[in-house]
Amino acid sequence: MERGYWEDPNLTPKQRRDDWWRYHWFHVLCGVLAVIALCGIFWERAHRERYDCSVALVTRYAVMPDEIASLRSALEAVCPDCDGDGQVHVAVNAIQIDYTPTDMDEAAIQAMTTNVDKLNSDFYTRQSGIFLLDDPESFQANHQALTYLDGSLPPENAMDWENMTRPWSDWPGSGSVETVNLQPDRLWFARRIMTSEKDEEAFACEQVLWDRMF
Repeated sequence: MERGYWEDPNLTPKQRRDDWWRYHWFHVLCGVLAVIALCGIFWERAHRERYDCSVALVTRYAVMPDEIASLRSALEAVCPDCDGDGQVHVAVNAIQIDYTPTDMDEAAIQAMTTNVDKLNSDFYTRQSGIFLLDDPESFQANHQALTYLDGSLPPENAMDWENMTRPWSDWPGSGSVETVNLQPDRLWFARRIMTSEKDEEAFACEQVLWDRMF
């Protein structure tokens, strides 16, 4: 018998049910809501689009949806079908960050904080193995997230970003990408640094994509 709940043996079955619900309705409600939440999570995981590769597009200017779609299509043209489902999907994780802002108001600071959190989440979950950047120098200075072009690990606090990036124009597929806010002469591709076997496993498909791009 639960502490704080006592059932009168003289009650009728209907009175017992009513009495039980009076004491336990909140617990039942919480249980139902928990089941609904779990079902929602499982449904979302089962139905969300699966990606073979992910590219983080980190730029100081907001990028238009058409530009993102065009970039995704060009990447999918050379991306391998790593999960073997017969389809190729590339995620383009667009994140707007200006590393040299001046006179930011409260709204701009809040937006910047949100976007930095989005990038940190990308790092933490090992989402993107390739970056497309318009300020690789500041990106490397702030995150130390890039590796050398030959895949070797840079020393601590390495700042020679020129040896870690490939210009946008080096990629043959760049000419097919629609650019409006994107500035082709200020874009560089780079790969994420990999310091563990988990990193190498997570970004195996991105390594293949990189080799096919260049």
